[in-house]
Amino acid sequence: MASAPKNPDDLVSDTASELPFLIRLLDDKDPAVRPIVRERISEMGGDISHDLAALGIEINTKGKKQLTRLLAPGRRETLRNEWLVPSGGLMALEDDWENFENILRQISDFLHDGITLRPSLSDSLDLLVDEITEEIPVPTAEELRQWLFVEGRFSGVAKRADALSNFDLCHVMDSRQGNPTSLAFLFILIGRRVGVQVDGCNYPGHFLARIQIDGSPHLIDCYHAGRHFNIEALLEAHPELSGQARAAVNDNCHLGVILRRYVTELHYTLIKVGRKEDAELFKSLAKTLES
Repeated sequence: MASAPKNPDDLVSDTASELPFLIRLLDDKDPAVRPIVRERISEMGGDISHDLAALGIEINTKGKKQLTRLLAPGRRETLRNEWLVPSGGLMALEDDWENFENILRQISDFLHDGITLRPSLSDSLDLLVDEITEEIPVPTAEELRQWLFVEGRFSGVAKRADALSNFDLCHVMDSRQGNPTSLAFLFILIGRRVGVQVDGCNYPGHFLARIQIDGSPHLIDCYHAGRHFNIEALLEAHPELSGQARAAVNDNCHLGVILRRYVTELHYTLIKVGRKEDAELFKSLAKTLES
């Protein structure tokens, strides 16, 4: 027998039932009220998007900025509490795809504004895979490269590639633009879902992907329209490449290594934009990935 329709109020968390009142108090001039509003919103876990949608609350641009700022401590605490890396650090993540994607989901949630309703990272990836496989039922890694980057469905963001939003994988899938690291991560995750091997290349200064094309290993620059380089020809043509660069090109670096690269890049970006407390958090998260 079909269950009875849920009352909309049942979809709202207990603490969020205060939201309509708290939002009305965002601009309250009473200095005694502001700390109370700030404290109550900071206790809501950093994300009230589902509650806002269930309550049908519309917020103006100024209010959204205020709420995002007030929710930041909650998102920070949620990430700190959810972060679980196996003992052994990055080496323990070598082929742990489930944990790898879960950690990326946690980071994506942290980078979110906490008020805009959107699918989870896993759901967003599944939707993108459905879009791809509708056109190419069983894609190869090379066909994925063509579909994603060469045909222009995803591209490198033109300005401020190191902006925090360009590390947010859900935002990247929504905007269809990202930085070298986030676009390569997307390529890797999509490859995993469709059953083809796409590795990361921890190249100094510019993260790349690595796939096989016609039986030969190639580097893929996802940021620049998916251009590719035959690794053997590249190394032969550029004897001046440093030992570090050559090691990166020849190495199928595992999930723990590329996750550490991602967290470290975020740490430096947070320093650059002056978010000191968040930068310290990511510095501590990076330490958990030390081997």
